[in-house]
Amino acid sequence: MGFVRSLDLAIRAALATLISGSALLGSLGIVLVLSLTGGVALSAYAAELLNAIGITVPPSVWPVVWTTVSVGGLAWFGRATGNAIRAERAALLERTTPVSRASLEEATVIDSAVIRLARQVDIPKPAVRIHSTSVPLAYTTYRSDDPIIRTGHCGTPVVVLSRGILINLSRSEMTAVLAHELAHIANDDHRLFTGVLLPLVAAETIIEDEGYPSSVTDVCASLLVFIASIGVGVFSRGRELAADRGAVTMTGDPVALATALEKLDGTGPDKPTTDLRKYARSTNAINILPSFDTASTASGLRSTHPSLETRLDHILSLSAERTESRR
Repeated sequence: MGFVRSLDLAIRAALATLISGSALLGSLGIVLVLSLTGGVALSAYAAELLNAIGITVPPSVWPVVWTTVSVGGLAWFGRATGNAIRAERAALLERTTPVSRASLEEATVIDSAVIRLARQVDIPKPAVRIHSTSVPLAYTTYRSDDPIIRTGHCGTPVVVLSRGILINLSRSEMTAVLAHELAHIANDDHRLFTGVLLPLVAAETIIEDEGYPSSVTDVCASLLVFIASIGVGVFSRGRELAADRGAVTMTGDPVALATALEKLDGTGPDKPTTDLRKYARSTNAINILPSFDTASTASGLRSTHPSLETRLDHILSLSAERTESRR
């Protein structure tokens, strides 16, 4: 069962693919130019060295060398990008423990809610883990050893709730948050999101200096990061509203989701720990609310989430629809 069937989301997905695809092509172009330049320089040095010892290499050999070096550069780039995504996934599961290690009451409430919600949307029950941070976080990710780009049902989603979520929310509010996460899974958002996120990770992989760009390559890669982050934002904002709709559909309780969002948005000045801030790129886009002071929480086209006001208005409209349908 999926909730995403709207024309708006289809348009957003197509637009995000176009934007992110252009950033990925740009990144591949940069790597290809760098690799080819390195291959040409290597061949010039090798030719000079071989000529010095009396060995003449046929000119037809060098294009083969250039091609080999270019292919090797692209292969390295693909591997580095994949490793970066796996490192993010691993970081998102650090400091988490299985829900079975929580208190008996918490484990029972969470487990029964997840089983019931998963049956409603006809998906396998996902694993649930508890993060030790007091920062309110709720997101779904995959294990680092799962395929980067999933096909079919490869990989098992892992829903992460932070200790801050358990402390701040009532049972009905926590159920609404879990419903939001399972709506994402039912809509296959996380598999699709990996494809949209990949160009952003790829562009960031090229940057040598994470601070001020120190070379032409860094400047170009930073521009591609900016473009790719727009694609991520366009895609993510629509899916968040769709997951909110799915949560209301599953729980039948729009008030619980609205109050959960309001509580999580106003839980104080606490900020995530350093290890999570390093991975803000993906966490902001998959967390129920953005939690980081980074570019990925910027307003406008790069924002990964609709504003709280927009989401509350959307939930209010869903509540009105439910009331109207009962008449």
